[in-house]
Amino acid sequence: MLRGLVSPRWILIHIAVGSLTLFMMFLGFWQLNRLEVKRVLNESIISRTAEPVMPIADVLTPNANPADLEWRRVSLEGTYKLDDAITVINRSQNNTAGYNVVIPLNTGNQAVIVNRGFVPLAITPPPPPSTPVTVVGFLRLSQQRSTLGAVDSSDPNTTEFQRFDIPRIAAGIDAQVAPMFVQVIQETPTPNGPWPSVVGLPSLGEGSHLSYAFQWAFFSLVSLTGWIVVIRRKWRAQTNDPVALEPTSV
Repeated sequence: MLRGLVSPRWILIHIAVGSLTLFMMFLGFWQLNRLEVKRVLNESIISRTAEPVMPIADVLTPNANPADLEWRRVSLEGTYKLDDAITVINRSQNNTAGYNVVIPLNTGNQAVIVNRGFVPLAITPPPPPSTPVTVVGFLRLSQQRSTLGAVDSSDPNTTEFQRFDIPRIAAGIDAQVAPMFVQVIQETPTPNGPWPSVVGLPSLGEGSHLSYAFQWAFFSLVSLTGWIVVIRRKWRAQTNDPVALEPTSV
């Protein structure tokens, strides 16, 4: 009775249905994993942003692990290195395309890369102050290119970057550069005008990962159930019509 269901054509059908079912199950667990990652991120942002503002030297110490410090609020004072100003392009905020204005702040013993904020395309923000400033902001990790991410220019004189890749940006700065950058919350003296606009925290919602996981689980169940129904129907039909095991009608 099993002979017809293990013919080469039926074996291909079994493999195809099994592979599809397993792939959809994988996607479901992948969405659950993304949900867990998002929850951990949200918890770290909430807990770290609740910490008091501290001088950057007291937080970003030589022995500190940067991964444990992201989203901590720090303060720093110094003078902007105006000649080393750059932009991080392909940014968006409030559904508006633009770029981030980035400039190192010379704090005396090192330069800290500071993201002053978002500016829409076709708008030129006022120049940063040349006098000493005080910055309060979030510590952020250096960013790396993903597999399909845009590639930054290898020109050492470039002033446009795709991401906050600190080692690459630091290559054009004549100073020791801190291993993390600062995303401005408040700058004193306050900039004139609305730009650059402060870059806000990421959304703390959980997104649609859980609903997507349920959808993939449902699709997996439908696929498996459909396969079982077809096999049972063919199996029963064999007793009256052996030709029914041909997979042409599946």
